[in-house]
Amino acid sequence: MAMADTMPGLSHAVKRAASDAIVTSHATVRQQAANRSFAAAYQYIFVGFVAILTIRNVFRIIARHNRAWRLAMAKLDALHMERLGEQKQGYQVIGHRATWSAKLDAIIFLPIRSKWACGLENPLQIFFVVAAFAINTGFVLAITMQYDGPQNSVWNTLHVVALRCGWMSMAQLPPVIALTGRNSLVQFLTGIEYNHLRFMHKLLAVWMAVLGLIHTIDASMAQLQWFGGNGVEELYLHNYLGQTGIAMLVGLFLVCFFAWKPIRARWYELFLIAHVVGVIMILVGIIYHVPALKVWLYVPLAFWIFERFARALQLVSINLLCRFKFRAPLIKARATLIEGAVVLHVPFKGEWAAGQHAYLSFWDPSFLATPWIYFQSHPFSIANVPSCSVADEKGRRDMLFVMRTRDGMTKTLAHRIAQSPTGEAELWMTLEGPYGGCTDTEQFHNVLLIAGGSGISHVMSMLADILHKARNSYSRATRVRVVWTVQNIEQSVWTLKELLHSAKTAYEAGVQLEIELYVTRGMGAPSPETVDLMTKELPPPPTLEQRRASVMSTDSWRESPIADALTILPGRPPIDLIVPRWINNSQGKTLVVACGPTPMAQAVRYETTKYISVQPVSLEIALFEC
Repeated sequence: MAMADTMPGLSHAVKRAASDAIVTSHATVRQQAANRSFAAAYQYIFVGFVAILTIRNVFRIIARHNRAWRLAMAKLDALHMERLGEQKQGYQVIGHRATWSAKLDAIIFLPIRSKWACGLENPLQIFFVVAAFAINTGFVLAITMQYDGPQNSVWNTLHVVALRCGWMSMAQLPPVIALTGRNSLVQFLTGIEYNHLRFMHKLLAVWMAVLGLIHTIDASMAQLQWFGGNGVEELYLHNYLGQTGIAMLVGLFLVCFFAWKPIRARWYELFLIAHVVGVIMILVGIIYHVPALKVWLYVPLAFWIFERFARALQLVSINLLCRFKFRAPLIKARATLIEGAVVLHVPFKGEWAAGQHAYLSFWDPSFLATPWIYFQSHPFSIANVPSCSVADEKGRRDMLFVMRTRDGMTKTLAHRIAQSPTGEAELWMTLEGPYGGCTDTEQFHNVLLIAGGSGISHVMSMLADILHKARNSYSRATRVRVVWTVQNIEQSVWTLKELLHSAKTAYEAGVQLEIELYVTRGMGAPSPETVDLMTKELPPPPTLEQRRASVMSTDSWRESPIADALTILPGRPPIDLIVPRWINNSQGKTLVVACGPTPMAQAVRYETTKYISVQPVSLEIALFEC
């Protein structure tokens, strides 16, 4: 500050800076070379980690193919036994030895319930947070702590820290974009679902923002130290370095703030706009901030192009990069509005598996009054499997979606359907996917399916798959329990009706099915209208001759063996009691599946992981978001 006060004017300061730059040019070259080498080393760490996960994925694919072959052989054996007239037997497991992979998963995914975890859900997330902190701070301090060069207006300790943080902020960009999207190259190589990769995407984006902010603060302090307030004013009002730096910081703020979960969940469409605008500001800012850095954008740009191309393929084909099977990108779907939910039947050419989901976008001309709906794409669980529908003359089967009407796109969609006198509408739309998958259910004797709210769609497809395989005698399933939590029973009529149909299928297949519905609000006996909707056109069990010719009435629906599978209870399900009792009372291999709000899923994971090392139990947590 004293030096700045003795200067006759800013022009003299500029001349001073130019003179200092000439004197320290060699130091600048050395330091910039060191910055580039450390930033490159950061990329090598990321590439090495991805390479290890890719090798792991290759071994998993080989093991999966071997398991599929064994299951196919088991299916043939079961069909042979059926031809010989033998009954399906539950396979008994003698002893249990958990695999090292199951034990490791139980440790790294064990839910953390401490308030000091700052929202982190498991030890694996804590490990990545600590590792990112150690690597980034280590790379920043590796040069700045050893700097003993000249101290002048261009090259000083504060400026060294600023440049180092700037380079490390830039070093985050390739991994951040490599982890972007649901069809990223990293996802394709490692086989890890994009929902799990998203945590690292967010973590590295936060580090990019933090290091960029430190870079700006240190550069401002260095300017203030050597040139005073006039120097800072000159930097941000008349110097392209300051102006582009502020533009990039604003872009980082838009990306990080609107990606915050409470903001993103409440204003998803605003998040999409802010994300696109923020990324553009960052990329353009980098090009003008330091033109030499634009070569660093080539690799991230290649990652982004790969993801966009792969996403386009998902609109017209399935089995990405493995088998190209063309289907029309625009589909005319049939939508029906039923008691607070939109039931969507989408003709789909191809196959899909239980537990998968797809991204839906609506492009029907009837939405011209609300054009913003055209640019939205949201994920929904597929509520059925191909075996539940019959193919048409074009080889297409109906893919079923049950979408709860909330604010935003689903509310607009429900309003459009409500305008139809029949409560149905045909809509042009696109379907991207399917994505995800679930555990092979053929090997399990006991399956516990826990759903919260709209998570029942995921459970419905798994239940349909289990019962279809059991009815065709190549599944070991003998007991299945469905636990579903809703706010109001009146809004779940259509789904309950489908579950009762599943109870009929389970009865025919010899599978013991229990369905428990927990109602958190407005608990009471179902109204006659609700019962009529639930039991309409529902055939009675085929073994009860006296009920073959009639449909269950309002008074007798609870007396049917099918309806006996359904229990309606108030409040929330006691996960800490349901899961342990189910596992301890099971014979053979057990599968526990949860799909719903994060607290519920974490409670299921916490209770199940206690038994993984001592019981033959597997766990699947279905979690996806926009």
